[in-house]
Amino acid sequence: MRIFYRTRFGAIPLVLAALLALAGCGRKPVFPEPVDGISRFVTGEPLEVGDVILARSYGLIGAMFANHSLPGGIYSHGAMVYRREDGRLMMLNYRPTGMETCTPEEFFTRYNRLGIVRYRGDLEAARAPDYVPGGETLRGKDALSATALWWLRANEENRIGSDYHLDHDDHSAMFCLELTSAVYRDCGLPDPFHKARKADSDPMLIAGNEMFKADVYEIRSPSSVLENPDFVAVSQWLRPEYDLREEALNEELMAVVIDDVLAGLRPKRPRLGGRMKIRQVFFAYHTITTIMFWKPKQDLPDFIDAEVVDNAFMLYTYVASAKKAAKWRMYRETAEVNALTPDPEPTLEHGRRFVREELDIRRNGYMGPCGRAEVAPLWRDCRRCGGCE
Repeated sequence: MRIFYRTRFGAIPLVLAALLALAGCGRKPVFPEPVDGISRFVTGEPLEVGDVILARSYGLIGAMFANHSLPGGIYSHGAMVYRREDGRLMMLNYRPTGMETCTPEEFFTRYNRLGIVRYRGDLEAARAPDYVPGGETLRGKDALSATALWWLRANEENRIGSDYHLDHDDHSAMFCLELTSAVYRDCGLPDPFHKARKADSDPMLIAGNEMFKADVYEIRSPSSVLENPDFVAVSQWLRPEYDLREEALNEELMAVVIDDVLAGLRPKRPRLGGRMKIRQVFFAYHTITTIMFWKPKQDLPDFIDAEVVDNAFMLYTYVASAKKAAKWRMYRETAEVNALTPDPEPTLEHGRRFVREELDIRRNGYMGPCGRAEVAPLWRDCRRCGGCE
C-alpha cells in the first residue's frame, strides 16, 4: 500500500486498479460441474443439504476467532450446503464483504483447514419457517434449501450488512455463523454453534469493547459444533502443503496480546506518520470498492473514529513487526530441526518462543500500563492523571 502513501498522484493508482478490475483483471474462475453430478468434500465424501462446512481463515483474526471463542478451537468460519432450484448443491455463506452463494468447489479453494459436520438426527423434522412463501408444505432438506434461498433473495433486495456486534439473534445484520444458525433454528432444528463467550462476563471482550467501542455482544465458537451432541464430524482436512508454523505464530501472537490486555496494558498514541498511514489505507479501500461496485462493498462501522483507528494501528504494528521478526528467526534457525525430524512440534515450539521474545522487545514501544484502570481504562484518559507517563 506504500504507493498510496508516497505518490503525489494518489488518485491515479486507485482509478487504475478499479478500471482493471472492471475490465476483468482478476475475474473469479469458473468451476466446472462435478463429472458425475455429485459435489464432494475435499476428502471424497458426497455432500448433502444441511451439511455444515467449517473453515479456518488466514491470519490473526482467524486465530482469534478459532482460539478465543473456544480454547483449542481450530476453525474460524462456518457455512451451509443447500440445493438450488436447478438441483445444483451450493454454499450459503456470509463473508466480511457480505452474503454470498458459491459452489462448494470454489469455497474449498479458499482455506487451508476444512471440516464437514452433519446433523445427527432426522432432517425430515425440519419445517420451513413462516417467512418462506409456501413454506407450510416444505419438509426436511427442501425446507432448509428454501430457507437458504429466501435469505439470499432478501439480501439481493436489500443488502444485509455485517454484524459488528456479533449478536446471534438480531438478523438485521449478520455474520457467518449467524446465517447458518438462522436457517437451522427457524426450521425447528438445533443451533449448530451452541457455545459462545459472552462479552459481559469475559474480561478480554470487555477490554476489547472499551478499546474499539465495538459493543461486541459475544464471540460465538465455530468449533463448538464439533462438541455439539446433535451433530457428528464426518471428515476434516488440512491442505498437505500448508505450513503449520504460520498458524502457530498467529496463535501465539494472539495469546500473548490477550495476556497483555488482561494485564492492564493499552495501546499508546501513535506518531503522526502512523495515524496518517492508517487513514490512507481506509480511504484507499473505501474509494476502490465504491468505484468498483458503485457503492461501498462494505460500509465501515460507525464506531471507527480517530481513537479506534489509533488503537488498531498500534496493536497491528506491535503484532505485525513481532511476527515478521519471529517468522524470519523461525525459518532461519529451525531449518536444521526440520531436516532432522518429521515431527513439526519442536519447530512450532521454537516459533512460539520467538514470538514471546520479539513481543517482549517491542512491548514498551506500543503498549503502556494504566495506573487507574478502574477509572481510566484507555491510554488517552491516563494522560489526565499523569500516572502512566
